[in-house]
Amino acid sequence: MVQSEIHHIALNVSDVKEAKEFYSRFFSLHEIQKPSDRPNSGAWLEATDGRQIHLRKGKVPEDNGQHLAFLVTDIHKTCQILLTAEVHVTSPVAIGTSLQAFLHDPAGNRIEIHQLGGSNADA
Repeated sequence: MVQSEIHHIALNVSDVKEAKEFYSRFFSLHEIQKPSDRPNSGAWLEATDGRQIHLRKGKVPEDNGQHLAFLVTDIHKTCQILLTAEVHVTSPVAIGTSLQAFLHDPAGNRIEIHQLGGSNADA
């Protein structure tokens, strides 16, 4: 078995600028420079841990449950920030000892926000 970690995920979006602003605003991703041989390939965003999301203009696949998940420290605060910005997000629900909620980016890609253990879904 090969030892590996996730480096990046590529997402198709209908509007790269809109998606870039969304992920930067709500998930603290920042744009990084793309390689010089990829100047027109959308936008590359990076999280504080170095993992990346590459945004590509393209047809967004139908939502069949596939999603990416962001780990947050306070899911209730995150949901409130999203709701205040008029982004529809589900109420947090327990999954094991953790909490999860779901939303969609402006292009329709499903996103999970996830808070690890020790929390009460009614908090």
